Amino acid sequence: MDTPSQSPPVAGRPRSQATRRAILAAAERLVLARGYEAVTVAEIAAEAGAGKQTIYRWWPGKAHLVLDALEEVGATQVGTPDMTPPLSPAVFFRRVCVAAARAAPALRSVMAAAQSDSVLRKLLFDRLIAHRREALDSVLRAAGIAEARRRETLILALYGALWYRLLLDEPLDDAFADQMVELAQAQDRTRTS
Repeated sequence: MDTPSQSPPVAGRPRSQATRRAILAAAERLVLARGYEAVTVAEIAAEAGAGKQTIYRWWPGKAHLVLDALEEVGATQVGTPDMTPPLSPAVFFRRVCVAAARAAPALRSVMAAAQSDSVLRKLLFDRLIAHRREALDSVLRAAGIAEARRRETLILALYGALWYRLLLDEPLDDAFADQMVELAQAQDRTRTS
């Protein structure tokens, strides 16, 4: 994750983690409430009680900032690929659904904006989607699905269905999560048959 804390040090005052958290929280709140396109860096700065120049010193632009906010929320609510002990596929995917449902307005608006902005589209994939795929791959591998092609097929099926429902504002509820877990288990049963 390309967060300000991992960026090269910048001359000047040390970075405040409290300010960083406030900026990320403000970005998440505003984008959830109003959508990616409708929110400006100046509004995020004002909401966070920080200067606009602080944001631009720490992030190259709004896309990086918003994706950092969504990525941090996802890592907190869902987990990361290096979780110990690893979650079961059912628990992990339920967490993904809950987090995606909560962030649905932001995710939909970022995905919509990414369709006409190739830089944002690449950032969205690299910073958010790829991390979720890696995490699910780790969970599936830990669950005993050793063959990479089968894991990739499951990842595409599960996340494809999730994004389809997300973009159409269909529920990402327990019934959906259960159907997707059943799909993964059926795929795993065909492997062992």
